[in-house]
Order: sequence, then structure tokens, then C-alpha cells
Amino acid sequence: MHAFMNIKKSARISHDFWETTTEAGMFDIVAAGLGDGRHRSLADGHEFVNMSSYSYLGLDTHPKLVRAAADAVLAEGSLNTSTSRMRIRFAALRDAEDALSELFDVEAVTVASCAAAAWAALPLLASGLLTGGTPPLMVFDKNAHFCLNAMKANVADETQVVTVAHDDLDALEDLCRKHPQVAYVADGVYSTGGRAPVADLLRLQEKYGLFLFFDEAHGISTVGANGRGVVLETMGAINDRTLIITSLNKGFGASGGAIFLGPRGSRERRDVALRNGGPLMWSQRINTAGLGAVMASAELHRSDELGLLQKRLQQNVDLFDSLLPTARAGDGLPIRFVDIGSEDATVALGRALLEQGYYASPIFFPVIARGKAGLRLMLRANMGTAEIEDFCHRLRQLRASHV
Repeated sequence: MHAFMNIKKSARISHDFWETTTEAGMFDIVAAGLGDGRHRSLADGHEFVNMSSYSYLGLDTHPKLVRAAADAVLAEGSLNTSTSRMRIRFAALRDAEDALSELFDVEAVTVASCAAAAWAALPLLASGLLTGGTPPLMVFDKNAHFCLNAMKANVADETQVVTVAHDDLDALEDLCRKHPQVAYVADGVYSTGGRAPVADLLRLQEKYGLFLFFDEAHGISTVGANGRGVVLETMGAINDRTLIITSLNKGFGASGGAIFLGPRGSRERRDVALRNGGPLMWSQRINTAGLGAVMASAELHRSDELGLLQKRLQQNVDLFDSLLPTARAGDGLPIRFVDIGSEDATVALGRALLEQGYYASPIFFPVIARGKAGLRLMLRANMGTAEIEDFCHRLRQLRASHV
């Protein structure tokens, strides 16, 4: 019991932090969207800029995606089929997955979320169905996203599970030497910043046949040709010993999640996943509106506009780094973590920023270790220069008075 998760203990430890956040008005804000990451609180009319939005390229409000979502619903005449995709599926589902497969040169299937992708794919990998019938030793990076770590108990029902320190390649290689089949589970880009050492992991893959499983929720769209993300851009092309899951909500700007099962045309692996992959078999999936947005975003990712948005995002990241350097400054990614330490001080600082027109998400246990709280910030392509400069100025001033 509690070998991999202890929700009761986690809830007890984090309870006071959540209460403080709620009392500060930083939790469950009901707001209206004003475009470009701006919102108005429906409780008091207070307007603010969302500095913690995952829409890195601003595509969630792009007119082409919004229109495509509406058109898809009208074309199908229904929001969903409300039955398993294995039985009946709309053409929109087929077309969206074809568009993703072509865009990223992978065999893509979609699910309702990136978390559902983890739920579908990790037990399949652990069972040995994707590794020639031999269940691999499943090695999780300690900092792997919660949706990955939450699957450890399910995975452990299929094979042995080991957790190694963050980016500990020496420990991973040692396990590769000792076990005939090893799979490594990590984030391509971590939710509090930083990227996996993909090139080094590929060298281990080449040397030992290591199977690599990446969560690329924060990497897709933001970097790489056609928004291929950190992992695919480093690899050049996916191989049959790599599996990638991703969000289609964040940088991609649409809805749901996806699993990249291997090289395009991996029909046997696709059949295995669809027939045995939990959420892939159920009636919950991306609805018709979301599928329309997926197709529109895929088209935009093939256009010159994507490169312009990526360039604008990078300029905003560079500007932020020049004004407010953090531990990840210069890594080219849009996630920044402002380390505060005290949970109470972090919430107080977040509240003061909100009063001055900026929402910055306070992060504390269990997202991050106790006593290591801070503000998680996301830069976006649709932020203005003056907006970033003003935010950094206010944060510097308030931090000096709250910490």
C-alpha cells in the first residue's frame, strides 16, 4: 500500500496551502475572456492579464480555429457519437488523426486529454505489447508529470517500476546494463521548466535498445519545424522504440490529446492500441468542435504563420529573460518558474500581482516540494512588449516587499 501514491497524505499536507490560495482569491476565478490572454472577473469586474496560460502561441482564440470548431459541429450535426470509436466514428475523427499523422510524420491517435493518453499508453508499454512481448523495466524520471506518475500502480501490475532522480542518466544506463528490456518515462519539456536530455537518451537507445516514452504537452507547437516539439526536432523522425503523448490544448490551441505510436503507417501498433488501450476504446473522446479545431491548427502549422508566431514567442521569452532572469533563462522555452520558497509568501505575492492586473499561478506541494513554492509563468506570442515590461517591473517591486 502507498508504494507509488498516497493521496490522503498529499491532501493533508497541501490542504492549508489550498485554503490560503482560496482565501486570497487566487483559486476558482470565474472570468470572461477578452482575447489575447486578458480576462474580466465576473465577481467584481476586475480585469487582468493571464500570465499562466498554456496557450503559448495564442491559438486558442485564433479566428480560424474558432470558426473551424463551429463549422465542424454544423457539418456533422452533432457534438459527439456517444459510443465507442471502435464501433462508430465521424469522418471528423478520421480526418483529424490523418492531419496529425501527416503533419508530424507519425502514426497518431487522439484521446480526450494528455492525461487520458498516459492512461491508455503506459499500461500498453508496460505489458510488453509494444516491446515484442517482453515487459520492460519501467523507469520513471522523478520529475515526470503527475499524469505519468499517477499511472505507476497500473504499470506495476504489469511489470517492475523504478524511479530515478531527475535526469540521472548514469542510474538509467546502469539499469540498461542489468536488464534486457528497459523503458524510460519522462517529459520532453517539464511543466515547471527545463527539457529532457533527448540527445543523450537517444544515445542510450542506440546502445541498449532503450524504449523512450515522452510527455510533450509543453513542447509541441512552441519549437521546431511545423511545431514538432523538442523530442521530434532532436530525433529527426520518430522510431519504433519511441512513444510520445501530447496535449492538443496548449501550444496547439485546439482540444484533447494525442498519442504518437511510432512511424507513420504503424498499423499493427495502432490496432494494438485501439483494441487494448483503455480510454482509446471508450466513448469519451475529443468532441466534433475540438476535432474541427485540430484540423484547422494542423493546417496553420503547415503555413508560414506558425514560424512568425514561434519567432514572436521567442522574442517575448528573450525579453522576459533580460528583465527578470530565472534559473531557466536562455533555454528558449516559454515556461519560467520564479522561486520564492515560502508558500504563504508566494500566495501573498500572487494576490498582490492580481490586484495590479496580472494573474500568476502560485505553485506549491504536491506540484513541487514543500518549502520550494513559487510562481509559474508562461510566455505567449500574443503578449505585447509593454505588457511584459510592466509585469516584470511590478514583480520585481512586489517581490522585494513580500519575500
